[in-house]
Amino acid sequence: MISVNEKLAALRRKMKENGVQACIIPSSDPHMSEYLPEHWQARSYFSGFDGSAGTLVVTEKESGLWTDGRYFIQAAHQLDGSEIELYRMAVKGVPTYTEFLADKLNQGETVGFDGKMLSVSSVKEMEEKFQEKKLKIKSVDLICDIWPDRPAIPASEVFIHDVKYAGYTCKEKIEQVRSELKKQKADGEIIARLDCVAWLMNIRADDIEYNPLAVSYAAVYMDSAYLFINTKRVPAEVLAYLKENGVTVQEYEEIDAVLKNINTKKTILIDPAGFNYELYRILKQNPNVTIKEGEDTVTGLKGVKNETEIKNIIEAHIKDGCAMVEFRVKLDEMLKNGEKVTECTVCDMLKECRAKQPNNKGESFSTIAAYKGNAAMMHYSPKPDTCSTIQTEGFLLVDSGGQYLEGTTDITRTFVMGPLTQKEKEHYTYVLKAHIALASAVFLEGCTGGNVDILSREQVWKHGIDYRCGTGHGVGMFGGVHEGPQNLRISSNVVLKKGMTVTNEPGIYEEGKHGIRTENIMLVVEDRNNEYGQFYRFDIITYFPIDTAGIVMDLMSDEDIAWLNNYHKLVYEKLSPRLSGKELAWLKEHTTPISR
Repeated sequence: MISVNEKLAALRRKMKENGVQACIIPSSDPHMSEYLPEHWQARSYFSGFDGSAGTLVVTEKESGLWTDGRYFIQAAHQLDGSEIELYRMAVKGVPTYTEFLADKLNQGETVGFDGKMLSVSSVKEMEEKFQEKKLKIKSVDLICDIWPDRPAIPASEVFIHDVKYAGYTCKEKIEQVRSELKKQKADGEIIARLDCVAWLMNIRADDIEYNPLAVSYAAVYMDSAYLFINTKRVPAEVLAYLKENGVTVQEYEEIDAVLKNINTKKTILIDPAGFNYELYRILKQNPNVTIKEGEDTVTGLKGVKNETEIKNIIEAHIKDGCAMVEFRVKLDEMLKNGEKVTECTVCDMLKECRAKQPNNKGESFSTIAAYKGNAAMMHYSPKPDTCSTIQTEGFLLVDSGGQYLEGTTDITRTFVMGPLTQKEKEHYTYVLKAHIALASAVFLEGCTGGNVDILSREQVWKHGIDYRCGTGHGVGMFGGVHEGPQNLRISSNVVLKKGMTVTNEPGIYEEGKHGIRTENIMLVVEDRNNEYGQFYRFDIITYFPIDTAGIVMDLMSDEDIAWLNNYHKLVYEKLSPRLSGKELAWLKEHTTPISR
């Protein structure tokens, strides 16, 4: 077993061979993905930190790991014993990794990184920070030769996502892209994000755990369209489908050569945040290509769900709610019978319950089952040898989701397992009020995620509390559980549009004590239209009761209570026709209206 410090020593030797004084290893792949195939989990391999977000920086004498508030506690634990120092992103006084490098390196020294692992926008930002010291950058793969037994690039079988779920054919979606390109005065677009390629081509696969996506690129021009993928894993019927829809299929590795050899004048759109620097560099060196930087057209198109997608996504959430009810009934029975239940038991039970639902294709992310203080780590992942045993006291936070042909789900509930402290009850109620405040929002056309985020956050701010993450994120259509462009965070400038789905998940996290989060997915719908313009509101499309046992009723307004009772009425209406016996009885009990 090679230690982290030994791996870093090997990396430094490689850096010296290549004439670089610092190396950047991000949490990334050539497609700027959030969840990575093992082949590209270099940051995890070299640092020992396995959270989904973080950047490792290694200089000749120092090393640091930058990650966000979701992972501060986890990263501190996993880096313990190594030389790597933790840098807590967005905390006052903590430099960014580019600022760190600009400070630590000497005039004219070189920073190395694999150009396919960093986006165009991140490299440009880096270059600006490096100007004063005239630091150079070098696109070079430093890790391949020193990563023994590196996993291969995945190549699971590709299948078609039927139009009865997708709403539009591949050909129709390509035409939508062409319409957007005309508006931007571009001749074509290279699409690198895996969720965008999957949605555009109506294809899915199993290349990344929890994400039904295929490692691939796409290119759309006014008279042609291409898919770059390992063709050995594409069945004949899928190839035929793509051909019928006007798509030419080429090998995944051919993307570099194809971009180098564009031999007619073209203005090509790329999204600098979702396009890797190495492909950008290739395009930039081609004299026939004019690069136009802008938002990826597919991200915007798929962010607004069509009517068929919405109908199917609601169906997926009804199935998911039924699975959640089955799980909760089993959990209660096991605890009542005195059986040992661990956080890992909870994960296994949820997976089994979802698997029983028709068209289930697994989980949408690794279940977070976190008891008591473990829940203070926002993305805690229980392990069999260290997971906690559930007792009949305190909170159990469960954040989980499923993949269905009809859609992707994401739900968090904080369950009251037994007696709570007064502070726990108050925090639980603050979070519920924050959730309700956002769910009840009515907002004018043109409002962004940043505009409405404060409606939720204000409910905890007034108690001197904050949560170090966004309030919500977009969710894919049988795709990634985190998909843009929409999100709910203070910095978001993306306008909320009819048909967008977004989560509502405020929380409170007290290190070593408890973590509380309540999460539903919401659909943006039209409200009234009058002389002031078009107003919008949210419809809730997650169907499962919110635990009322932890509520401090004196903190709830009449409007809060009415909202919760109406939500529970909706949950009962959606789920009761599909449940019977113990499950139906449990649902009825836990959707009973509450009052003062």
